[in-house]
Parts: sequence; structure tokens; C-alpha cells
Amino acid sequence: MKVYIDPAADMLYASFYIKGLEEVFGKRNIGYSAQYFKNFVHNNHFFAFVLVDANKTMKKLVVDFTDAALIDEKALDWADVYGKVNYDGQYKSEKISVIGPSFGINIYSAMTTAVLAVSNFLKAYPRIPDKRRFLSDYKSQFRRPQLQEYNKRKNNGAYIFFMASLWKNEKQTNQFRANFIRACRANPKIKFEGGFAPRTKRDLSGFEALTTPARVKMNYYMSQILQSILVFNTPAVKDCHGWKLGEYLCMGTVILSTPLKRQLPKPLLDGEHVIYTDGSESDITKKVNTLLKNDSLREKLENNAAEYYQKYLQPKQAIRNLLANAIGDFDKCKV
Repeated sequence: MKVYIDPAADMLYASFYIKGLEEVFGKRNIGYSAQYFKNFVHNNHFFAFVLVDANKTMKKLVVDFTDAALIDEKALDWADVYGKVNYDGQYKSEKISVIGPSFGINIYSAMTTAVLAVSNFLKAYPRIPDKRRFLSDYKSQFRRPQLQEYNKRKNNGAYIFFMASLWKNEKQTNQFRANFIRACRANPKIKFEGGFAPRTKRDLSGFEALTTPARVKMNYYMSQILQSILVFNTPAVKDCHGWKLGEYLCMGTVILSTPLKRQLPKPLLDGEHVIYTDGSESDITKKVNTLLKNDSLREKLENNAAEYYQKYLQPKQAIRNLLANAIGDFDKCKV
């Protein structure tokens, strides 16, 4: 079985799934070819790939990672299976497979990143409307952590680190995050660090007291999140599963979350995988205090979050779930 990826793919967002393809099929069986994807352009909505077996039988797959619940009908018509991260259940099609959250990861060395950026740019040049953005995706992929970095949890007592963006059009997301920051800062049991990352244009008022002086580097963000006794999640842009949810589940950490707005491969259950809050400052304070004093509950949540990620979300499992829909019982397929 050979895998051919659209060279116009958004490398930052596709990296998680390319990692899964490498784990399932092996790097030597994966290549980039424009042959099958002439009707698609580089965008931040989806990426496409095909599977071609020894008999030249082809299966066409799409992974849609856009924040919106929108389905790209051209891609859906083309695909045999359409994997959707942020599915709300409104668009009905047997092709759609709910795959849950992911996040950008580093999958290529500096040299390989540079070589692929140039070669894929040349292969897909007529289909790249924003040349600068296309190349920037490769640079951003290289700057992301490798997947194994998410497994280095360290216990640092009642320490919580939280750093999040302010969004211009997501008032509820901003408010829930502000409530969490206030609740943690006001809690004498917690050593809290963080706040909102400053916006480049400083064009959103009302959160100045909760905003940090400067953004932090990715390696510092990772090291501090991995030390946190718990983390906070809320649906982000257009009610999407933000990268934070996928990252937190990968880390196997205690997750306090407002209710999710998009479907998952299987629900995250309250008290089993996560603790849900209504997002008010008072309820966040109550739930945080419960978690701080209940070691056994935290341990259960950590174990179940990690198990959920391994079973449904890790790169190779996300790919295997798509393949099961594309070619039946994947375990019986020769790859």
C-alpha cells in the first residue's frame, strides 16, 4: 500500500495525521504527489491523501481540521471517507467520520522541513494562493514540540499554569477563561502563573489586568503545563475543539472544562475523563477546590484521559479509525 499526500497540504495542521500515516504505513511508503489533487488548493480547512494498493485500487481520504462545523462539499464529493474534527451533526453523510481534536507537532528535521517546503511548493505552485502562508506553515511545524514531549509530566504540588489567547469574536470563550484566571489568582491554595497572552494590536479592552506583559516561548509553555495539577479547557473559535483539548488528553492531565460543542469519537464523561463546569467563577472555584483535595479523583481522571487519547485520538489511531471506514476491517488489511 502506498500513500500519496497532497503537496498543497497545510503542514502545520496536517502534521499530526502525517505522523499517524508514518506510524501505520512506514515512511518509505509515503510520498507527496499533485497527481490526485488538482481540484484542491492550499487552505486551512482540510488536507487530502490517497491510498493505492498493489492492484492500483485507490481510496481517497480527507481530514477536515477547520474550526468551523462547515463541510467542504467539493472535498466530500471527492472523498471515500471525510474525517471531521469539529463535527456538529447537522450535515448528514455516511462518508463523515468524527475524529476528535488534534494539534500541530514537529515531525520533520530542519533539513527535511526545508527540502519538503521547496519541493512541495514547486509541485503545488499553481494551487497555492498565499505563498507566504504556505511556507510559514512549514516553519511553524518545525517550531512545534515533538509528540514525545507531551509525555513528560512532573508533579509540582498545587501549581497551575494557564496561558490562552483572547479572541476578537469569541466573547464567551474569553469570559470563561477570564473567570478561570480570576478564580485561580484568588485561591490561596494555588500557586498560579499565567493569564491572557497579549494581542499584537492590543485591540481588545477589558482584560488588561488579566493579561501578561509578554508571550512565552513554546518550550516554557510546555514545561509549565506539564507541571500543573490541573488544566482548563473551553471551546474556542467558532465553538471548536481547540488544540488545548487534544494536548491535555495526550498529556494525561486533570481537565476542568466547560461543556463541549462538537462531537467526539466517544463522549468525554463528567467525573470519568474530565470535570465539567458551567464556567462561572464560583463554580470554577468549587470544582478546583474539589480536585485539589481529592487525590484519588485526580489520579482517575489522569489515567482515563490518557487512556482515551490512546484509544481514540493518538495519530496512528486517528488514521486507523479513518481506514476502518475506508477499507473495512483494517486489522485484516495488508499494508
